[in-house]
Amino acid sequence: MNEPIGDVVTGSDVVRHFLRREVRSLATNEPLVRDGFDVEAVHQLRVSARRLRSEIQAMRRVLPSQPWHELADDLKWMGSSLGPLRDLDVLVALFDRFLTPGTELNAELRVALGRGRARRERAVSSLLASRRYARIVERLQRLADRPRVGEWGETPAADLFMPSLWEASCAYLAAVGDPALRRSDEELHQVRIASKKCRYSFEVAALFLGDDARRVAGSLAEIQGVLGDVHDRVVAVSFLDTVALGEERDLELRRALRAEIADLRPRWPQHFKDARDAMAVVFEQGPGGRVPS
Repeated sequence: MNEPIGDVVTGSDVVRHFLRREVRSLATNEPLVRDGFDVEAVHQLRVSARRLRSEIQAMRRVLPSQPWHELADDLKWMGSSLGPLRDLDVLVALFDRFLTPGTELNAELRVALGRGRARRERAVSSLLASRRYARIVERLQRLADRPRVGEWGETPAADLFMPSLWEASCAYLAAVGDPALRRSDEELHQVRIASKKCRYSFEVAALFLGDDARRVAGSLAEIQGVLGDVHDRVVAVSFLDTVALGEERDLELRRALRAEIADLRPRWPQHFKDARDAMAVVFEQGPGGRVPS
């Protein structure tokens, strides 16, 4: 097993690192969302909420119930509130790749997306103006200065997190199974979600395991990226169903989206194999000297 990088990294060090990163992200991106709903700022604000919630879940075995469980619920609410606006921004960018400006089809889809975006912008404005959001930011700032992690705060992080990292790895590999199996769009979406959860466990571990854990996280991020692109195109096809243009006027667009889905689908299994091989390196001296299978 790798040696901890630099001085011994404690449990408090790990928690403080992630909290401070997301506090900086909020401070940078929140004003840009308030002032014009900047597309990238909306994305990063949502990423901060979802990423920190996943990191808290990755550390849930050792974090005390309060304030962490309540904070995780707050972050879920925040991410869910930002998600629909971000999803519409993704659709706009995706359709821009295929549609010619000035065409009737482009205009109709722009109108449909614009109506949805106006509603979502109002919802995000309400989120940012709410007392609940203000309490989340205030709590994150306090915890970033003084994490409330209980009596284990000065325990070496490797001692705290390696058992849960092992469990997360075994659960992930068992959930995915054989990457060669033919899967539905929904099943691939579940693989993506599982990869994201496991990735955050290894990003936590990278603070005390270094590059070996980063390699696992990197391969899982590649899976997440490929299958995220698949999911975006599946959502785009579903959106076309709701618009109901009729007369097969969007037939070529649907064919183009499905062609990209077919091209993307075979790309993730190699990244899965890379992730599994990298996990073997992390756990080569792990529990019982075994590698998850």
